[in-house]
Amino acid sequence: MQFEQGNNLPRVRVTNQSAILRMVYHFGPITRADIAKRLDLTLPTITTNINDMMTAGVVQELDAPEPMDHRHGRRSRPLDIVPNARRFIGVEMRGSESAACLTDYRGQVLCSRSVPSPSRDYEDNLDLTCRLIRSMLDDHGLTFDDVDGLGFCVPGLVDTRSGVLNVRPSYNWYDKNLLRDVKRRLHFDKPITIENNACARAYGASLFQRELLNDVPTFAYLFIHMGIACPLILNSSSSFGSIVGAGEVGHMVMEPNGPQCTCGNHGCLEAISSDRAIISRCMDALARGGAPILRTLCPKGEEPTMANILQAQREGDSDVYLIVERAVYTLGLAIANIDNFTCPRIMLIEGELFRAPANRQQLLDVVHRNICKVTRTDTDFVFVEPDQFSGARGAAAVAIFHDLGSGAG
Repeated sequence: MQFEQGNNLPRVRVTNQSAILRMVYHFGPITRADIAKRLDLTLPTITTNINDMMTAGVVQELDAPEPMDHRHGRRSRPLDIVPNARRFIGVEMRGSESAACLTDYRGQVLCSRSVPSPSRDYEDNLDLTCRLIRSMLDDHGLTFDDVDGLGFCVPGLVDTRSGVLNVRPSYNWYDKNLLRDVKRRLHFDKPITIENNACARAYGASLFQRELLNDVPTFAYLFIHMGIACPLILNSSSSFGSIVGAGEVGHMVMEPNGPQCTCGNHGCLEAISSDRAIISRCMDALARGGAPILRTLCPKGEEPTMANILQAQREGDSDVYLIVERAVYTLGLAIANIDNFTCPRIMLIEGELFRAPANRQQLLDVVHRNICKVTRTDTDFVFVEPDQFSGARGAAAVAIFHDLGSGAG
């Protein structure tokens, strides 16, 4: 693909510079010759743009490796990103908690903070989250002048171009202009990106797990929490991290006439296998006088947590075991269908449910029994350890991804 063709020179320059910067980011340390070969650009074009990036302080030359033989000549010095050149805030506003972090260009977390958000009101949640961002920076002696971009992610269907949260069914939030509302509260005049929280995690994996994913043409990121989503990422030799669709697999109908979902339909995957569905079913069991082990783990009248449920499962609570088994089985069928349809090279799976090794094994057994073995069987299923700040860090990755595409100079 030839990036430098065209008659709009400023636009061509930005396009070339963005492509080169992303190449350095994803494959660095990398030589100028390797960049030119991968992007089909001339060496003078590479050199001119790299010089601009080095002047801006975002790209650096590293020491050339020692030669394998005794031939003379100048060794090419590889290029890489300067990790501390820029800083990005990532924020996730979800469920009963908001989390924020500040990262460098490589996603290294410099500081982080979270806060419970008991209210289900949109304005209250946003006020609380914006205060969280300010307090995190204040605690570390920083201001917005020290930040180059902000990424914000939430559950639900997001229009990333307009920054509007179209719908978050479980909270009855519709048509919320997050981009506008965040700007009004923070008065942040640098780029702000708005993204779905599962997609943000996929961006985080794409940018920050280079050793695992650099040479992978497609991967999927299955995120199970109060909802279920599975965005698909496409990578090519010149383009990285292109998300296909919103990944709202939680609303695939798995059991016609099954339990009602928050979307209004019946038998959705989310209504059977999400954390919300599992907790709700365990609450029903407790109300009926069942789940005796779980009962001993929960303060009287309080809703069980996923940690309580997994412990009760581990200690042999038969009611809890059946609830979890059904959830994992249905999820396994869904994953097999996703895999048969999209054929990702790797599927990353994040969810509290899979802190339990037994649930991981059951899931893989169901998946492998239902994958179409005639066509392919080579997807790698990789479990991601759930982390309080994985969404916030993913949101920072979205901000970084935007920055890489803007033509740094």
